[in-house]
Amino acid sequence: MNIINIGILAHVDAGKTTLTESLLYASGTISEPGSVEKGTTRTDTMFLERQRGITIQTAVTSFQWHSCKVNIVDTPGHMDFLAEVYRSLAVLDGAILVLSAKDGVQAQTRVLFHALRKLNIPTIIFINKIDQVGIDLESVYQSVRDKLSADIIIKQTVSLSSKITLTENTSAEVWDSVIENNDELLAKYIAGESISQKELAQEEQRRVQDASLLPVYHGSAKNGLGIQQLMDAVIGLFQSTKEQGSAALCGRVFKVEYTDCGQRLVYLRLYSGTLRLRDTVALAGRKKLKITEMRIPSKGEIVRTDTAHKGEIVILPSDSLRLNDILGDKTQLPREMWSDVPFPMLRMTITPKTAEQRDRLLDALTQIADTDPLLHYEVDSTTHEIILSFLGRMQLEVVSALLTEKYKIETAVKEPTVIYLERPLKVASHTIHIEVPPNPFWASIGLSVTPLPLGSGVKYESRVSLGYLNQSFQNAVMDGIRYGLGQGLCGWNVTDCKICFEYGLYYSPVSTPADFRSLAPIVLEQALKKSGTQLLEPYLSFTLYAPQEYLSRAYHDAPKYCATIETAQIKKDEVVFTGEIPARCIQAYRTDLAFYTNGRSVCLTELKGYQATVGEPIIQPRRPNSRLDKVRHMFSKIP
Repeated sequence: MNIINIGILAHVDAGKTTLTESLLYASGTISEPGSVEKGTTRTDTMFLERQRGITIQTAVTSFQWHSCKVNIVDTPGHMDFLAEVYRSLAVLDGAILVLSAKDGVQAQTRVLFHALRKLNIPTIIFINKIDQVGIDLESVYQSVRDKLSADIIIKQTVSLSSKITLTENTSAEVWDSVIENNDELLAKYIAGESISQKELAQEEQRRVQDASLLPVYHGSAKNGLGIQQLMDAVIGLFQSTKEQGSAALCGRVFKVEYTDCGQRLVYLRLYSGTLRLRDTVALAGRKKLKITEMRIPSKGEIVRTDTAHKGEIVILPSDSLRLNDILGDKTQLPREMWSDVPFPMLRMTITPKTAEQRDRLLDALTQIADTDPLLHYEVDSTTHEIILSFLGRMQLEVVSALLTEKYKIETAVKEPTVIYLERPLKVASHTIHIEVPPNPFWASIGLSVTPLPLGSGVKYESRVSLGYLNQSFQNAVMDGIRYGLGQGLCGWNVTDCKICFEYGLYYSPVSTPADFRSLAPIVLEQALKKSGTQLLEPYLSFTLYAPQEYLSRAYHDAPKYCATIETAQIKKDEVVFTGEIPARCIQAYRTDLAFYTNGRSVCLTELKGYQATVGEPIIQPRRPNSRLDKVRHMFSKIP
């Protein structure tokens, strides 16, 4: 049986989850469709998902239609979860982009379409809710052409009379967008030769699979209207026309989850080959893995299986497999996974309501961070505070909901702050000598600091030979530098520099590695004082679409939010700006834009990296260190 993996993406309230239920029902998989309002859907399982009517975590279900099995990977659709959206999209053979007939192309629709185009995912547009009053489908088509792509093909003729009917669009004009992009068919058309329906269908399928043509279908997911035609389109358009690849095994992990009883499950897409129970498979760059149990989605359920074939979504219990791990031959991957991995931009402290829950909180955060690469946590070695780093505020809300709902832990959090970084301004060096006051340590260390281009990270080099200073002392210096890099002159992590260990001296037998470990961060701080540091903050690149009448205000308001406009152009009735903006300002900028454009603006963003901050430096209080702070203070008095 052929297997197709599809995703359903939509703006909030366009009907994505309802469409999933309708597909399962129309295919005979379930006896009655679930309801978003009643919280009985099969894919939105978290209370927050049901409460808000949004999908947060990737879920998988399936149905069978004709001789094909269709797995539905229910991808998240909120801005904070784009990393999971990208990871989930990479396993798809195609996507259904759902539009509301009443609302047309909305802001989040454009964001999701942008992601689909970036990964070249074949896409069908489904215009949902056509049974609502006051529908103007021509205006919806025009909004698709203007805001998504002009390369669309309207597959159905819709009659919006008292009884809504859908019939196949047989007009000759419907194939214009197919013919005009194929030189051979265009030559036939111009010469007046006949073009067979088979030729047109083959070219349509090729274009859809190249992600250069968008077929448009219609219906009402809530009432089951147009669902069978949509399923026929999925089967007809998303099945690969390319020759079968190698029989070598290849699969990739795209999701990790923990069950309510704590079992760790990984989801992988099998791109080629066959996976069998008790197989021992190679992991790229790591030890082999024995398959002791596996499950697959089947007819709306998750069932055990002994064999999984090419195309399948396989669920394995595993404590060792990680997100993006590759099983088998990685050369068989059809497309690279999304490489622009976002980084956390906000952080805050989190504490349990009762001290007795601290260990349970740490265990829960370990599990949650394992499933979400954009969530990090650490325990401050000095203050013992639990610090969360994350991408966006909705992500924080989800973590809080998970802690309460799944782990039964009540927490208190402080207001999130932007994560800044520091970068040295110039080359500088400093040496502190043994037995020279106020140095209390039996060690001499000389360090140099050299700034590197933005985004380079930290590089380290020891120019002191192991023959002169043994490995335990060398390791201690590296440990001390690593600690010192955690707090620059403004209290933030230091990055984008090269640190060289230039000079070291010890006295035998009194010197110990602890002397070098303690002295190194003090030497580094003195070198940074000579160099000075530049504060960096996360920036976003943005593409802003706004109605043309707001051109002036959108342009002139940008500096208020520290945004820089790089290009501006007029497209039909819209103005399109591109530029960059500090991540801390984007929410306020978006809110202001939405307010004065009455929600008609769209701002697409991507992480650009860290750049020099605008305005006064933000000082973060240093974490106390009872052993070092007195020595630091004594050295700070030296001119």
